[in-house]
Amino acid sequence: MSVLLNRANLLFVIDLLLVFLLPTEQDIDSPWAFVAVLLLAELLFLFKYQKYKKKSAVDIASFTFLFLAVWEFVCKQGFAHPVLVPPPENVFFVFLTQRELMVQGIFSSLLLLLWGVGLAFFFGILLGLTVGWIPRLREAVLPIADVISPIPPLVYTPYVVAVFPTFRLASIFVIFSAVFWPTFQSMASRVGNMDPKIIQSAKVMNVSTPTMLFHVILPYSIPGVIGSLPGSMRGAFLCLTGAELLGASSGLGYFVKKFSDYADYTKVIAGIVLIGVVVTLINLLIRLLEQHLIKWRYT
Repeated sequence: MSVLLNRANLLFVIDLLLVFLLPTEQDIDSPWAFVAVLLLAELLFLFKYQKYKKKSAVDIASFTFLFLAVWEFVCKQGFAHPVLVPPPENVFFVFLTQRELMVQGIFSSLLLLLWGVGLAFFFGILLGLTVGWIPRLREAVLPIADVISPIPPLVYTPYVVAVFPTFRLASIFVIFSAVFWPTFQSMASRVGNMDPKIIQSAKVMNVSTPTMLFHVILPYSIPGVIGSLPGSMRGAFLCLTGAELLGASSGLGYFVKKFSDYADYTKVIAGIVLIGVVVTLINLLIRLLEQHLIKWRYT
C-alpha cells in the first residue's frame, strides 16, 4: 500500500484535479498532452519505487508534481503574465503541433554532437596517451593546455561561426573544443600519474611500446575518462545550443531562437523542456554505456 499511499501520488491526483476542475479565463489548448506527461511521470515513479524501494524516488516525484501543480494554479488563477508564463497544457500541446520541427531539430543537433564529441574523444585520448607517456612532452604541452582550456568555447563561438565556411563545421569545432581539452588533460594526467608498479610489471614481460600503450596503459586510464563523459557532454550540448542560437537553420537551439524572435514564449518554453529531456536521455545512455564497459564499478 505504501506504493500508492504517499505524497507523490497525492500530488499527482491534485494535478489531475487542477487540470480538469480548476476554472480559468485563459485560452487553454487541449489538456491531453499535459495529462499524458503526468501519467508518464507517475508510471516512471511507480516503476522506480517498486523496483528500488528508495525514498528519494518519492521525493523526486513529489517535487515534480508539486512544481507542475503550482505552475498550473498560478497560470489558471491569473497570477502570472499569460504570454511570458503560459499554462502547462499549452506548453506540452506544442509537442504535438510542432512535432515534425522538433524531431528534425533533435536529429540535426545529435548529428553535430556525434561528430564533435567523437572527434574530440578520439584525438583527446590518442594525444593524451602520447603526451602523458613522454615526460618531456608532457612538461612542455600541459602548461600550454592549462592556459587554453579554461577559455569557454561560447566566448569565441560568434567568431568561429563567422570565420568557418559552413555553420556545420563551425558547430563541430565548438563542440570539439568543449570536449577535447578536458579529455586530453584528463588522459595525459592519468597516464603521467599511473602507478609505477604497473609499468614495471609490464616492462618485466618485455612488452613493446605499442603493447604498453594500447594494452596496458589505455585500459587502465580509459575508465576515468569515460566517467567524466557526462560532464563533457553537458558542456558540449551547451556549446552546441549556443552556436545554434547564432546562425543555425535547424536544431534545438534554432527552435528556441526562432520562436523567441516572434515572442512566442509557449513554444520557447516547450523547446527548453525538449532540450532538458534530450540531455537527460543522453546522460542516461552514457550511464548505461559506463555500466557496460566498466562493470567492476557496479558489481
